Amino acid sequence: MFTTPNDLIKSRIRELQEPENLYEGVKLPRHFALPDNILLFYHDFAAAAPVAHCRYTLVFPLASMRYYVDQQKFDIKEGDVLLIPPYSRRFMDLKSSGYQRFFITFELPEAQSYLPPSCLNRLSGATTDDLKKIFDLFPDGNPAELSLALWHFLTHLSPETHAVADSPISSSIAAAIAYINDNLHLSLQNSSIAAKVNMSVSNLVRRFRRETGMTLHEYIAGQRLELGRYHLLKTRMRTEEIARCCGFLSGASFSHFFTARTGLSPLAYRKKVQETEKSPIKSASERKIPLEKNNS
Repeated sequence: MFTTPNDLIKSRIRELQEPENLYEGVKLPRHFALPDNILLFYHDFAAAAPVAHCRYTLVFPLASMRYYVDQQKFDIKEGDVLLIPPYSRRFMDLKSSGYQRFFITFELPEAQSYLPPSCLNRLSGATTDDLKKIFDLFPDGNPAELSLALWHFLTHLSPETHAVADSPISSSIAAAIAYINDNLHLSLQNSSIAAKVNMSVSNLVRRFRRETGMTLHEYIAGQRLELGRYHLLKTRMRTEEIARCCGFLSGASFSHFFTARTGLSPLAYRKKVQETEKSPIKSASERKIPLEKNNS
């Protein structure tokens, strides 16, 4: 046991050899960079539409859910960590049992060798201390220490090989999903969607259900509902304006649709959420804000 730094130095210098080149030592990998511009946040709602951006995203599910990333499906649960690369189009299956999830997002100038090779990973005991340090340092701690803590966390993730869903999304169905999400303000008939992706209506309907686990009608209705919820929560738009954004001909038809699925009218839903915003963060179930009414 060494009692002083000098004792340690004296005991180890005998192991050292004279370098062949006094200007060449141990180097970091070429283009090595640490995570930067780090954000931590929590959501208990689904995004209004699929998104793609320039940041790396770590998703920590607090309930079982299905994520679509580009043309892959991932069934994830508590203890999993989903790493989504920049510019990957992602969205959550609205039939997931819950929407509660924690995010860490960050930027890198280019992909790094320390990033997990698999999108789907599992938390291990070694990551607990790293996560605690990340929480302790965000947002007011030393940025360099926060970056190092996240780097250390990423190196300790364990690949999870059993949680990927059984088949990827085909390019045709991915194109149909993209068209739907970009055009929720339209009426979106099955025939118009099929024409956009060069498929017959029957083939589109059959393959969409097989690959996503839901019907076209269910998917479109779910996306309209989430877009409506987003505008109610994040904007001051009137019901009639939100209705048009969501593809409804009138505020009344949107209100009927929204109430049937949540148990609250759009204005009652907005008021309910505003009343809870002053409270500490809680899950949707704890806040008693309906995600979608269960009709079973």
